[in-house]
Amino acid sequence: MKIYNITGYAGKDSFAILRPSNKQNIKEVDVLDVWWDDWCSGGDKIGDFVFCYAINVCKNSIFKLLKEKFKELKSVELRYNKTDKELNAKNIRRLKWLPKEAIPLTAFFSPISFDCLPQSTIIRSERGIEEIIGVADLRGDVIIPREQGKGLFFSSDVIGDFDFFTLTNSGFLLCTERVKEFCKNNNYENVVFLEMGEIL
Repeated sequence: MKIYNITGYAGKDSFAILRPSNKQNIKEVDVLDVWWDDWCSGGDKIGDFVFCYAINVCKNSIFKLLKEKFKELKSVELRYNKTDKELNAKNIRRLKWLPKEAIPLTAFFSPISFDCLPQSTIIRSERGIEEIIGVADLRGDVIIPREQGKGLFFSSDVIGDFDFFTLTNSGFLLCTERVKEFCKNNNYENVVFLEMGEIL
């Protein structure tokens, strides 16, 4: 079974994007500080999933459905902060990247993590993971496919029935093909699945 990194688009089809605090770990806080970001933003539309760099964010209504299906997911409340541009704007309506409506959003993660198999193509340093070689990548709105035989590999005996998990000591939220199919069948917008490897 293939595994994927699930993410929202940045700057795609008029979608707004969020910037998370770089001083908080989503697994260690009850509330995550975020800002609406104008850098790379495509507009002010809030999609079912919202790009927030390494953090996964979606509408509250979507998270409830995901949680019903995939029990291991945990949510974190968002606290919206104002950027200097917002605070100093003479006319806030001119800031085209700010959403016009307040749609409840939540950040989410899986507390479950697993070690990968030795054949995984990872460059490691003393500080941990530097790079995962050969995985799919998103450049603009083009997906660069995963290279055959490269990426992350996990044992099915270890993964079991979990559909969301992270690689030990990394921030990558990984999911199975079942998650991809669930999102596809529900026609969720502004979400992309980047192939990262396989469960063997």
